[in-house]
Amino acid sequence: MTRFARCAALLVSLAAPARAAPPLPRLLVLPLPPAAGLSASVARAFDARLLVALDDTKRVVTVTPAAEPDCTEAGCLAELGASAGAALVLSLSVVREDDSVTLFGAVIDVTTKAAVRRVELDRVTEAALARQAPVTLVPQIVGAPPGPPVLGIALAGRGAADAGAAGGNEGVARLAALSLSDQLAALGAFKVLPLDGIDRSALTHRADLTISELTIDRRRHVLCTWLEGTLVATFAITELGTGRVVFTRTVTATARRRAVFSSRSEVTDLLVEQAVGDWMAAFREARRANPAANPVR
Repeated sequence: MTRFARCAALLVSLAAPARAAPPLPRLLVLPLPPAAGLSASVARAFDARLLVALDDTKRVVTVTPAAEPDCTEAGCLAELGASAGAALVLSLSVVREDDSVTLFGAVIDVTTKAAVRRVELDRVTEAALARQAPVTLVPQIVGAPPGPPVLGIALAGRGAADAGAAGGNEGVARLAALSLSDQLAALGAFKVLPLDGIDRSALTHRADLTISELTIDRRRHVLCTWLEGTLVATFAITELGTGRVVFTRTVTATARRRAVFSSRSEVTDLLVEQAVGDWMAAFREARRANPAANPVR
């Protein structure tokens, strides 16, 4: 082929229209139905954030119904989806469990009128339902996003204790989460999003840090007064696309310092340092023991 012919062929190829990407499937997203004890404002906030999180994936086009449906059967919901021009329908419900709620849902194929995917988010507070739950659910609805694993950490402090300058359970949980974020990111196996990050649409894994016991007491032994601290907490990682817990470990950390030479803040730091060290050691051991089932593939 002559140079002129090659140039002509190149110009023709550049002028040819690019092949259009296949259209995204349309997903009819039904509003969260009323549930006992669940405020309407929380439900509406959840609905709005779920639509945003789904649209952010750029894997579906969301549509909403003109009116709330009065049926829950797959066949009826499929008909609603067909009338809205959607290929899929997302239906969710809430069940209250003690001081939390659990979300259940199904993605229904309009053609087959059958559920093609089931979703569940177990025991979340109303605050978490309105804020974190929408993004956490998205990988279960549309599948895990492409690219490397991305981890976000959620906090859940329980019990009544005063950790001084650390600000109680919430402050201790945040200290531990920040330390874990740095050390997990340093492993290079996945990206860790900041605790207060805004863009959480790419999450593939969620890490939950729960404090079940935190005490720092002053105790007198013979002639000296000691600050004795105990921290019992659980760190768990869940794969959002499947809802499977891929790593979990409960640790008990203890620390003891002379009250005259130390402070509650110092004891708190020691407890956090010990707990984080135990979690990271267990995490590394889990990866070494079973590389095929790497918690963060």
